[in-house]
Amino acid sequence: MQKWSKAIITTIAFVVLFNCYHYIDKYTEGLVSLILTLLIPILFIVIIVAIVKGIIVIIKNRRNLSFMICLPTLIYIVALVLPIPDTEQFESKVLIRGCYEGTQNQSYILYRQDHSFEIHSTGVFFYSKWYTGRWEKTGDTIVMAYNKDKNPKLGTKVVLQDGYFKPVENLSDTNKQQLSMYYIGYCKGAN
Repeated sequence: MQKWSKAIITTIAFVVLFNCYHYIDKYTEGLVSLILTLLIPILFIVIIVAIVKGIIVIIKNRRNLSFMICLPTLIYIVALVLPIPDTEQFESKVLIRGCYEGTQNQSYILYRQDHSFEIHSTGVFFYSKWYTGRWEKTGDTIVMAYNKDKNPKLGTKVVLQDGYFKPVENLSDTNKQQLSMYYIGYCKGAN
């Protein structure tokens, strides 16, 4: 295999995995998720090592330099400087958003125009949990039908009230419950 073809295969794999990490995290679980996630830093290290080796080869062959000697190194460098596309541009428009901020965890919820929703909860020690499904809104009430697991904080029905997503089962106004609820809007970085 030519060095430039190995460079193309390696960089395409890295760029695709790196740019699609959002979807890997969201849609894969278990061993598949672990393998795909670990491939990203492994390929990054391979690319860095290949760039260093390529620079050494270029320096050693500086008197007889040709484009084919430089090509693999150029391919690796281009892979690292390519702009990262925003994956949000491939999703339906967000109509309503909310956030929960705990002391060692955070979660956001996005209700999209196509009536899909996603809740992404993260925490210490690389905790990452996704909840997805469909939603319908009637007045100030949102009813959610989950694809798999149900978010225990929100349940299946919430009321938009006083700037919060209030679960229908817990409609009291105590400060303690408001601290543990999702609020409407972007995360504020309050914790």
